[in-house]
Amino acid sequence: MLVADDHPLYRSALGGLVGDAFDDVEVLECEDVASVLLHLRDGAVDLVLLDLSMPDADGLDGLRRLRTASPATPVIICSALDEPQLVREAFSLGVSGYLPKSSGAAVTRHALQLVRSGGVYVPSEALLETAAPGAKAPAGDPDPGAGSGIGALTPRQQAVLALLEQGMSNKAIARELDIGEITVKAHVSAILRKLGVDNRVQAVVAARERR
Repeated sequence: MLVADDHPLYRSALGGLVGDAFDDVEVLECEDVASVLLHLRDGAVDLVLLDLSMPDADGLDGLRRLRTASPATPVIICSALDEPQLVREAFSLGVSGYLPKSSGAAVTRHALQLVRSGGVYVPSEALLETAAPGAKAPAGDPDPGAGSGIGALTPRQQAVLALLEQGMSNKAIARELDIGEITVKAHVSAILRKLGVDNRVQAVVAARERR
């Protein structure tokens, strides 16, 4: 696993947490995006923990460069920036998790283990926004009365959605609910359709905003 952060103290602390969480992982460290790309070119990295503020990149620029160079490599953003819109944009670029730097050691370990097992870590504290009084629903928001939205989900679909919010994969959900993985996929497709979203991360965000 590669820890990419230009602050030596945080980089070392995060690397130590990774080492404590996994006995079979080698921890690499670097301080800029250029070094990340070199490591990825060598093909020896299974997961990148990436800060958004780096000497040679700022905001999502470094993430975009990383995704272009290695689209399949899982990435967890570890940043002091946790504005909801920024978090959403990061997930739209395919990250597997977003860890605010204010996260404690236990949360960090949980996120690492979740992502390594194939799940997605979504920080609820960074995604929940308080709507202004009298604010209108966004354009295109599903109408519960028309057979869509949270209220239109069946009890089984609500159970599947709750497990999606925990970052579980289809396989893990199938085991948890004692149903077939194909059935889980069908429920996920129905959930996405009823919530009017395109992927699992958007479904989690939509569910939390509409409750």
